[in-house]
Amino acid sequence: MLATIERAAHLIGAHFDNAAGKLGITQGEAHVLATLSRNGPTAIGTLHGEFRHKRSTLTSIVDRLEQRDLVRREINRRDRRSLVICLTPTGEQAGKQVTTVLDQVERALRETVTARDIKGLEKVTEALAGVVHHPAPDA
Repeated sequence: MLATIERAAHLIGAHFDNAAGKLGITQGEAHVLATLSRNGPTAIGTLHGEFRHKRSTLTSIVDRLEQRDLVRREINRRDRRSLVICLTPTGEQAGKQVTTVLDQVERALRETVTARDIKGLEKVTEALAGVVHHPAPDA
């Protein structure tokens, strides 16, 4: 089963790299843009929990996106001690392009497999998240 998960991760990653490369961004940057596009302004801590990058890696991703005027940092209105990451108008366009690629993959999969297959994939993904869901080291 692990070989299948690795293969699926590689196939999705390669497809995502192709789409991200056309935008001149990395896969990590594309994932952040997609998350912000779908969820709106998001606390940096929430992004860290979602992706499990080292904090320094996530900071670098956000720095690069900010330098390209794709995101901006704002004070979190709910907790003035933290930051939220927001898409800029340019970032909204890039986020839509990334989510369009992901949506196309999902539509193609739904045309190929059954609803039961999708439910199985969702169950395996949730189980995998539970097994590997631990803080990334900051070293």
